[in-house]
Amino acid sequence: MRRTAAATTAFLAFTATFLVLPVYASPQPLPEPVTTSSDVVDLGSVDEPARAADVREGTSDPVSGVESDTPTLTVRRTDVDEFSLVGITWSYDAAVSDTLVQVRVTDADGDWGGWTEVTQETQDQSAGADTGAVLRGGTSPLWTGPSTGVEVELVTRSGAQPTDVQLDLVDPGKSDADSALGVPDATDTAHAATTMPAVYSRAQWGADEKIRTWSPQYAATLKAATIHHTADSNNYTADQVPAIMRSIYRYHTVSLGWGDIGYNVIVDKFGRLWEGRYGGLSTTVMGAHAGGFNTSTFGVSMLGNYDIAPTTQPMIDAVEAIIAWKFSLYGIDPTGTATLTSSGGGTSKYAAGVKVTKPTIFAHRDVGSTACPGRYGYARMDEIRAGVTALMRRTAEPTISARYASDAGWRTLLGTAIGSQQVTAGVSWQQYERGYAYWTAATGAHSVSGQIWGVYMAAGGPTVLGAPTTDERPTPDGVGRFNHFANGASVYWTPATQAQLVAGQIRNLWQSTGWETGPLGYPTSGELGAGGGALYQTFKTGTVYWTPQAGAVEVHGPIAARWTALGGLSWAVPTSSQKKAATGTYVNTFSGDRSIYYTSATGAKVVQGQIRQVWLALGGLAGRLGVPTSDEKGAAGGCCTRRSRAGRSVGRRAPARTRCRVRSQRSGRRWGR
Repeated sequence: MRRTAAATTAFLAFTATFLVLPVYASPQPLPEPVTTSSDVVDLGSVDEPARAADVREGTSDPVSGVESDTPTLTVRRTDVDEFSLVGITWSYDAAVSDTLVQVRVTDADGDWGGWTEVTQETQDQSAGADTGAVLRGGTSPLWTGPSTGVEVELVTRSGAQPTDVQLDLVDPGKSDADSALGVPDATDTAHAATTMPAVYSRAQWGADEKIRTWSPQYAATLKAATIHHTADSNNYTADQVPAIMRSIYRYHTVSLGWGDIGYNVIVDKFGRLWEGRYGGLSTTVMGAHAGGFNTSTFGVSMLGNYDIAPTTQPMIDAVEAIIAWKFSLYGIDPTGTATLTSSGGGTSKYAAGVKVTKPTIFAHRDVGSTACPGRYGYARMDEIRAGVTALMRRTAEPTISARYASDAGWRTLLGTAIGSQQVTAGVSWQQYERGYAYWTAATGAHSVSGQIWGVYMAAGGPTVLGAPTTDERPTPDGVGRFNHFANGASVYWTPATQAQLVAGQIRNLWQSTGWETGPLGYPTSGELGAGGGALYQTFKTGTVYWTPQAGAVEVHGPIAARWTALGGLSWAVPTSSQKKAATGTYVNTFSGDRSIYYTSATGAKVVQGQIRQVWLALGGLAGRLGVPTSDEKGAAGGCCTRRSRAGRSVGRRAPARTRCRVRSQRSGRRWGR
């Protein structure tokens, strides 16, 4: 058995203003990242059980489709630390398709509970996704509440037997804030015709971002919502939900190797909404919730098993509210259909490349080989669609004519109408003396004018970008102005940069960094071709580079300045966004085995080729060489050297002899390679 820790200690800095009050009230505990951990018990396989496991015939409780002599892999442990969630994982193998597990646990008093059947996890990370971890197959996570012992029986009814089976016992950690969360604080800067419902943020439920290894990836636009259930326990209290969120997060992120929690949003039985996947609630960030169909979908999961218990009305109301808000951002008709292209893999019913038309609100079982969201959840799909439709109609903004008649400021801004209303690609529009107004039922009526309108039309107008979802608005710093559009695009204008279109994954990445207030600043160009199907866009203090394979990555600040000085794209293509490599140290990686590291003390330094390989082999930043303090330099005999903070240099000989050496500037000792 081995224990893996989720994070190191977090340090918080506090400032306070002291007031003399007639009555003292104890301050509410503040949410903070909570350290989680797992006890991992190796089970091996039916053919080669691990020392802690055993193989026997049949299961303790009858299981449908399992004969009494079917080999069953079992383990029973009572010598474990307290845990609250159980999951079983195995080496990923698509041929393992019909394996299930029975679990029972002991409570704090040591009393055994009944057996619970846990099925194979059917929420899937997209095939080929770079999660920063090794993908594993496994069961759905099972919330048990605080427990001190466990017994597991794993049986395969058909298909391949799993190998390298592991039992994960997850401890979600503890936080005083779990029972005193206060008001949900998840917010977003996007503007929608439908009001955003209250959502508890990742910070509020104690997400420890240090264990997240997945970097957000974004679809070009949003097309549909997928309804799920977690297939977990229904016997939870309101105070336990933050711990359940942390447990699922750790299991998805670490145990299954997804790099983050799979769902975009989770809804509990009390009707509360919880932020799931990192990357922004209003964005098109891709989740890991519906194998083959994670792109352009919004995954909403109901916390519990709704194959064995009815859903609650507050839960359904909350599902409707979050989807209505999300659909109003992207102009999606909740009564319509969407055509999606399967990426295959996992439990998808459809092979990669197959185009599938589904309702814009569909259940996981509609595209995957699963019962999700359970028979009780599935029975409410039509009700959810009707509820979303009603919410969007109730809050829809007035038509162009109605707003023009009632909004004196709008009339002054636009002036007199020219000609009659027209319709393009389902978007109604009207020309005025000083601008244009556009309307759809989902977005309401909004105006576009000047250079922003010119760029909007040059990019295809309503046909390509959809209707505007905002009027032209000033930016928070008062320097610029902008409009957002329904199909995942925005146009930003400043006197210095003029009007620039930002769209698709480049826009999503820019949004995730803080729009113009983030490290990239305002866009200074539109999308530009970089060859090979790649695109890039320049910003005031950085560049975003996009490829079909890797998506969008950004380079900014001193690293961007150094990269530009070296020749920009002609020197190397960025392959990662800027990351914090260590305290005070930041890095971008580039094609051609190159990296640029930056600290305030050393500036931005290039590490590349064989020197980079040797440096990394010696531990990189954490090794004996430490942070690079110089670029590669020429040396006698055609060699190249680089100085490190530890006072050592790495040397590379001329091409004829490609051996690298490390020399200590203190002792003269050499390490060869």
